Amino acid sequence: MEIKLFLKIDHILEKEYEGQKTIHVQTIQKSEKKGFEIVKVKLTDEVLNFKIGDHISVPVRLSAMNNTIFYTQNGKIESVKGQ
Repeated sequence: MEIKLFLKIDHILEKEYEGQKTIHVQTIQKSEKKGFEIVKVKLTDEVLNFKIGDHISVPVRLSAMNNTIFYTQNGKIESVKGQ
């Protein structure tokens, strides 16, 4: 089963860990129960064909630790029309 996140890019974050550069895209998700939550997706593609404000669809792989869900890109990112 494939899981896709549909999100609007609010921030692009570049990190470096042990000499490896990683790129994450972040979006703010609003809910009545939690208020605001930042959703961060780690990208595995090296080529970024999008910018802040773009709406994208990202196939992801999920992992969890300490009650936190982590999203990692697991396929091709597609641009989608804005909502």
